Amino acid sequence: MKKNRMMRLASALLVAVLLTTCAISGTFAKYVTTASASDSARVAKWGVTVTASADDAFTPTYASNTTGVSGNTVVSADENADGVANDDDVLAPGTSGHLGQVTMTGTPEVMVDVAVTADLELSGWVIDGSTEYCPVVFTIGTETYGTIAGVDHQSTDIADLEADIEALLNNTGDNIPANTNLASTYNFDIEWAWAFDGDDVSDTKLGNLATAPTIEFTYSASVTQVD
Repeated sequence: MKKNRMMRLASALLVAVLLTTCAISGTFAKYVTTASASDSARVAKWGVTVTASADDAFTPTYASNTTGVSGNTVVSADENADGVANDDDVLAPGTSGHLGQVTMTGTPEVMVDVAVTADLELSGWVIDGSTEYCPVVFTIGTETYGTIAGVDHQSTDIADLEADIEALLNNTGDNIPANTNLASTYNFDIEWAWAFDGDDVSDTKLGNLATAPTIEFTYSASVTQVD
């Protein structure tokens, strides 16, 4: 009887030891698989500026280029005809100016397309009924363009000159890589000048035409992100 009690006690102790072992094993040893991840970002920089000017290409008055002569030597008769100053721009022998200017700056962190469209219209530059004559010379960079002799690039006629200037300025589809300084890619300044000492006879004929010849220049410039 005593032996049976001892056997039961031993069995109970064995079960208790086994339960304690399982509890300890569950606390200090198990399979574990983990993973973690994190990320952050900021908005890519744009920082592009485009400035364009053409509204001051011509003026109604021009100051003298001769030493000792003061005041304006070219003055539009219609400058203040309706009470508005700088109302009617003109040009004449001895005058000059900037036809148009575009400046782009910035180093965007995206690929961009630079687009510029230009349109030059020279109307009515005809003397003696049918002879085209335009003494105005255009300068882009260090190169001169015109229809008269002596320029770096002489166009065959006025239509050809318009096309030549437009082809130099029109620009699309550049796909400029990200992080490119735009100030070094596309900026232009077009100057115009009508020489004072030129063909006096032909110049005078232009000034006596019933309908005065005109110059009109329009353009647009944009920088657009490429997808």
